[in-house]
Amino acid sequence: MSQTNSEADLFRLPPSAFRVELHPPFTIYQYETLGSTNDQLKQMADAPEFACVSADEQTTGRGRRDRTWHSAPGEGLYLSVLLRPEIRADKFPLLSLTAAVAVAETVLQQTRNSRSQIDIKWPNDVLINGRKLSGILIESTTTPHEPPRVIVGIGVNLNHQSFPLELSEIATSLRIESGEQFNIATFRNCLLTNLALWYEELRSNRAHKILTHWQELSTYAQGKQVIVQFDHEEIQGETCGLSENGALQLKTETGTVHPLLIGEIKHLRQQ
Repeated sequence: MSQTNSEADLFRLPPSAFRVELHPPFTIYQYETLGSTNDQLKQMADAPEFACVSADEQTTGRGRRDRTWHSAPGEGLYLSVLLRPEIRADKFPLLSLTAAVAVAETVLQQTRNSRSQIDIKWPNDVLINGRKLSGILIESTTTPHEPPRVIVGIGVNLNHQSFPLELSEIATSLRIESGEQFNIATFRNCLLTNLALWYEELRSNRAHKILTHWQELSTYAQGKQVIVQFDHEEIQGETCGLSENGALQLKTETGTVHPLLIGEIKHLRQQ
């Protein structure tokens, strides 16, 4: 039996075409087309930590709050990684910040863009020139009697030259911003290397390094007047850094500081 068939049996994969690549500590299952890399990884019930599913195209890709993620074939990086973090449950929000830092660092390493063009909007949207370049979706499939099983889904717009009309004002790609064509596999491997490095900081109780670097990369960390929207309400205030578990601290006009672990930054007022 070939290695491909053995892997398919082991991880209960569907019969669609894929190839296996190694980028230690990651084992990468590279598909041509998937509905969602997150959903595919969820089905790989016996997969070990650092299993990675990547696809040239997603037909039902999604981001936070079930928003559709535009996954044009061959133009972006669409991947999901399985992590089994042995950290306290209250530290899980730090995984989102860790992934955002890894993406931002990869962009800086793979492009000639100046540092000032890169930004992170809390918690994990990576922006260039104010438009969205990358989104991250964290999903947990942990059950009460099993070790934590967390799937980190990452989408990065690399070689897109245009977007659907409804996204054209809010989304961008590295090609649009730099004029360069990017090798997706090279970018993917660089991102995985960075993710492994920052994840090790988290596992080794050095989360303060992640918090510090996230705040260095983000203009949203301090002094931004924002409106944060929840399902049925919103709160307005000024950002004043992150808490030790990754919550955005928002100071309202009454002087009260609210640590926020959920919510969407809806609006930014120019100062």
